[in-house]
Amino acid sequence: MGLDATEHAGEPRAILVSVAGDPPAQGGIEQVMLDLAKFHNGRWALQLDAAFAHRKTPVVILAQGLACLAVSWWAQLSPRSYLRSVRGAVFDSPLSVDFPHVAAAASFRTGPTYRLPFPSVVVSDASFQIEQVLALADKWGSQFVAQPSDLDADHTNRHASSDGAAALLAHAGLLDRADTELQGRAKGLGLRPLPADGRG
Repeated sequence: MGLDATEHAGEPRAILVSVAGDPPAQGGIEQVMLDLAKFHNGRWALQLDAAFAHRKTPVVILAQGLACLAVSWWAQLSPRSYLRSVRGAVFDSPLSVDFPHVAAAASFRTGPTYRLPFPSVVVSDASFQIEQVLALADKWGSQFVAQPSDLDADHTNRHASSDGAAALLAHAGLLDRADTELQGRAKGLGLRPLPADGRG
């Protein structure tokens, strides 16, 4: 899968989904900053709707920390038509949550936990809550990639590294393999695979 921060015809555009308080994206990557100050009013879900529901060009979502849980919940509850542009997602450290967002994280974890309707990769420090991370990746149908623990991998929302989105781009190539597996599962269940243009 060709992928860049800039948009080219037919190639997915990388979009970083983060939480208010995270560092701004670098390198020209488009960023959606979710407002979770009043979690239960659903403003964050409307922000994701606005960013992706009517987009005409393909995208790959990059998310870190709590934003991973927000994206997964939104994707599992949204109409399929809202997800037509999403070619996949790379989730970095989905269980690393900064203290001010612990309550929101707890609410997200009570939400739906079934397979995501697009291919995905979970990247996480193998020494941090590994059993829980693997269980989450399994529920989402995501491929797991261990991130070396000797790197500076503090991906709490407040301390997320500003070049994190660029690092996540390196894992986007795995989405092609994940997409093949997703289409294979759909065929095995007698479902019609989603066409490459996302229209089903």
